[in-house]
Formats: sequence, structure tokens, C-alpha cells
Amino acid sequence: MSSDMLMSDRRPLDSSSSSEPSRAVERAGRSSPGEWSEGLEPFGQATWVLPGQGERGSGCGEWYPEAVCETCGETRFKARVCGARSCPDCWGVWAKEAGVRASLRVQAFRYTQPDDWHRQVAHAYVSPTEGSVRTADEYWEGRSKAAEIAKEKGWRGFTVIPHPYRPTEEAKEKYRQEDPDYGIWVWLRNDIEGMERFIKWSPHYHIIGFPGADMEPGKDSDEWLYQFKRSLERFDGIHDRDSHEDLYGAFRYLLSHTGFREGSTKQVLAWYGDLANSVFVEDATEDWQHQKPSDGVMSALKREIEAVAGRSEETEDGEVRPESDDVGDCPDEDCDGILIDVFDVSSFLQHNDPPPEVRDRMVTARDWRLGRIEPPPGMKRPRSEGDAKEAFQELL
Repeated sequence: MSSDMLMSDRRPLDSSSSSEPSRAVERAGRSSPGEWSEGLEPFGQATWVLPGQGERGSGCGEWYPEAVCETCGETRFKARVCGARSCPDCWGVWAKEAGVRASLRVQAFRYTQPDDWHRQVAHAYVSPTEGSVRTADEYWEGRSKAAEIAKEKGWRGFTVIPHPYRPTEEAKEKYRQEDPDYGIWVWLRNDIEGMERFIKWSPHYHIIGFPGADMEPGKDSDEWLYQFKRSLERFDGIHDRDSHEDLYGAFRYLLSHTGFREGSTKQVLAWYGDLANSVFVEDATEDWQHQKPSDGVMSALKREIEAVAGRSEETEDGEVRPESDDVGDCPDEDCDGILIDVFDVSSFLQHNDPPPEVRDRMVTARDWRLGRIEPPPGMKRPRSEGDAKEAFQELL
């Protein structure tokens, strides 16, 4: 099955069949197929939020000792990251980790497939009839209905990601005027203060997964709009960086503006068909199940995807290196020692005898991190590295 076959997902409309405008003609008259009119809102008093529009997790943003130099006792501090999808500071961590997990699942299944159309991955979306999804129950039921539509259209295995909002016409016009080099939702989240003014209630559901050999196009007679968007980069194996980047980028972008009711813990990603949790398994014993790749393949794929997702440090030559988990060298330029993770201090002290002042700093850092001691009142929850260093000195 070629991508050209998939791209022809909308059949020409027969305008002679009726003098009344069809549903598809109405959709085509809007700037985005399936987009709802402005002014419709969800029912009830509950607040709907995007990732990062809620509360921080416990202890998030507080600084603590992370490592101590074995030679001079210089201490490195780090800010706590809660990783909660609701956290204004950490939602990106959640989106990154969720994007890696989703990409790993898809790429692992691709690895098991014949090197032909079976490895093709694509992106589509489903939009409910205007006004038909206004409550939380309808929102999640809509995700299940979108999955049924995807199966009817021929998708073999896929995930469905719900979105409660679309940009308003004013937002799209402003976006076109500013013409940034990134997507509209990145622009809304990063560049626009008071983003809520520029989004409207218009639920829809994104599908990413594996098309089948015979795909049904969207039809004018469909109750809900079905729209094919694109085929993703082909997959050429574990070390195919371009494929990992394209897939992870799609997941990361879609997760940035998924949505849920405030306080909800319901998972936004759900898997269906060949990618369902009961179908794509580590130990396939039934004919309808699919065996996951070996642990070695899974580990290698995960490392490759994490390297793509973790790029954060741009070098002078334009290359981007992944974040490192190494403890590293002493931050004091006059010291050539190495840092010891605070959790390794006890083991280090059993086999080494550093100077008393270095031992004191190691023990203090360890005990603070383990909760055995805490800074004095007013300094217990440092919100900056400077505050953490001051609290540490008080504990020595």
C-alpha cells in the first residue's frame, strides 16, 4: 500500500445529488475540517486544562544536594522535578517521557513487521459532529468511538490522543502574521500570554498507527469527519534517526495540547488493535497476539529514541547532544576531583577516608537528601540554588 493510496482519503463530492449544502461542503468552508463554531463550551462547572495548566507536584522546584566532590567536598545542587502533567514547570518532562514510551511501542512493532507496507505508520484524526461532545463522559466515549471509526477505516494497530481545543480564527490570523518557524500550538504555549483567549472548545481525536492493506477514505455520509493527514518517515531499523525523530516529534507535539478535566488522572493515550496491551505482549501464546522484540532490541530502540528526545545542548557546530546522567567532575576549577552521588556516599565512606571537612560535607548532603536532617525554619524548602547553598552552610 503506497502513501499515495492513503493520501486520497476524500472522494470528490457529487454536488448534483442535492441542492442543499452537504455536511462536507460546510466542513470545507471552514479553515479546518471538523472545526466547530466559536461559542460552544463544555457543559458543567468543571475546568478543562491542557498539560501544565494545573498544580505543581509535591516538592517540585525545591533544591537539594545531588552530589559531593570526593576531594574538596564541593556540593552540587539540583531542583526537584515532579514530572506531573499538570505542573507548569514539569509538564514537558511528562510529555517527553510519554512521547518516548509511545514511540518505543510503535517502533518496536515496526521492527517485527515485514519490510514493506506493513511498516508504514500514518496520522489521521476524527472530529465529532458539532456540539455532540460537551461533557467529560462524552469526551472519553468519543475517544472510543474514534477508535471504532479507525478500525472501520482499516487501521490495524494505533493509539488515539484526544484534543479538547482548537485555535480560534483570531489566533490563526495572528499566527500567520507573526509567521514563526514552529507549529501554532508551540507558538500559543510559548509566545502568547493568556493563551486561553485564543482557543475554543472543539474536541477531536488524533490517530497514529498502522494502516491496513485496504483503507476506506472519509465519506460525506460519515457521521463523524475522518481526515487522513500524512504518512510518517519510513522505518529502516533500530538506528534510523530520521524515523525516530519524525515519530517522536509527532507524539511530543500532540501531547503538548491534549486535554482533560482539572484534577483528572485518566490516561490520555489508549492503544487499540495490534498495539493493544493484551495483543502486543512479551510472551505471545495466542494466534491473535504479537510478540514484542527481545529485551536487547527494546533497550537499543529506547536508547535511540531517548537520544532524539533528550537533545537539549546545542554546540558551536550546530550538533545537539543528549542530556547526560553522568555525575561528572567537580565544579570547582581548582579541583580535579570527581563528584559522588549522595546516595553513594555511605559506600564511598566505607572504603575511603577523606579529610574531616570533606566527610562532614558528604554526610550532611546525604542526610539532607535522605530526610535525616533538614534546614532550619525558613530555609527548609529552598527555591533557588543560592538558597540551597545557604541552607547547606547552616547545616554544617
